[in-house]
Amino acid sequence: MGSLGMAAQVDFLNHHTAVHSSKHKNKQKHNNNAASQSCGLPKSRGYTAEILAFLIGSGFLFIAFVFPPVEHQGHGSQGIAVQVGLLLWFGMTFVMAEIIRRICLFSEEVQHLNSRYDRSMYRVVLHVFNLRNSANFFTVVILLSLLFISSSDPMVMTEIGSHWPTSFGLCGLYLISNSVVKLPENLVDCEVLLDDRVMAIGHGLAYSYYYGFLRIILPATENSQSIRDRASHFEFEEKIQLASKKMLILIPDSCFCTPSFQDMAPCGQIERVKTLEDVIISRAGMRGRPYSATVYLIQPEGTTTPVYVMMEMPSILYVLHEMNTFGQKNSKLSAFERTQQAQAFCRVLGRLLEEDPSCKDMYEIIYFKDQNVNLAKMIYDYVQNME
Repeated sequence: MGSLGMAAQVDFLNHHTAVHSSKHKNKQKHNNNAASQSCGLPKSRGYTAEILAFLIGSGFLFIAFVFPPVEHQGHGSQGIAVQVGLLLWFGMTFVMAEIIRRICLFSEEVQHLNSRYDRSMYRVVLHVFNLRNSANFFTVVILLSLLFISSSDPMVMTEIGSHWPTSFGLCGLYLISNSVVKLPENLVDCEVLLDDRVMAIGHGLAYSYYYGFLRIILPATENSQSIRDRASHFEFEEKIQLASKKMLILIPDSCFCTPSFQDMAPCGQIERVKTLEDVIISRAGMRGRPYSATVYLIQPEGTTTPVYVMMEMPSILYVLHEMNTFGQKNSKLSAFERTQQAQAFCRVLGRLLEEDPSCKDMYEIIYFKDQNVNLAKMIYDYVQNME
């Protein structure tokens, strides 16, 4: 699990870099991170969808209380048709409620058109309304069956239609309950990942990278020092001043990795210096397994003083690149789906680290889009702005 390079190309100066910081110590840094996230890693979803659904649902409930159902006396011969029609009617009620809820979700997702959907309105519609879902077929069947029953006798439709206030009430309850339950997390995140063709790979890889590497290399344990303490020891031994004692975790948009960071910048601008003291543990059938953190020298052209940083690129992300490039029928990812999984990896990894007090102030996550970049210049500019 040592450092791996990646042949990613990034335009940092043209604001195609997004940074997810491990800690916002002051207002200025928080604002800078928020601005950079809007260009690369999508900003967190808001509560527009949930609030809108709650308001619409409350309005429907109000209508249901103000206008009670009107009773109609149908003929006995209409009884079965009315009962079947009512079942279909209330089935359509929940279908309409779901459509309204997804329209509310659309109001939130359209705000992320550029950062999450690559400026494609079709992708927003496809993912929010889940057009590939087989439930759409059953919706059409229910609607056609209801139309057939109602056309057989106008009185049947009159009896069924008299229950519209109840439908409004059910629809309102559905919208309110969903908006309250889903306030912590917008549903689209889950529903996109549950698409038959898109697996939740990014989430799983983030857990694997956290538990299989970062949770070992970053915090202090009974057998090893924290990465900050090992970095201090490195500075003392090597007479080198690190720009930061945090591990820089680089997450490329393309997930494409090469064996060396030196391949990602002109010759001489990135040089491998030395690894910190290894963390050695017995794990997964291997005794004395070493885990390393590597220090690199960064000196872009035109600068007079180099900086020294600890950098790491999750080699596990290369799985997503291979699924995009070589994936078979059931494991193939499009470029857009690969990017979604990379963003999911970044979000989940950030949450895991933020929730782990033992990793506090020991990392920086840098998510960046790949397009014509000098990695040395990108890292140099970034560390110059770090506290």
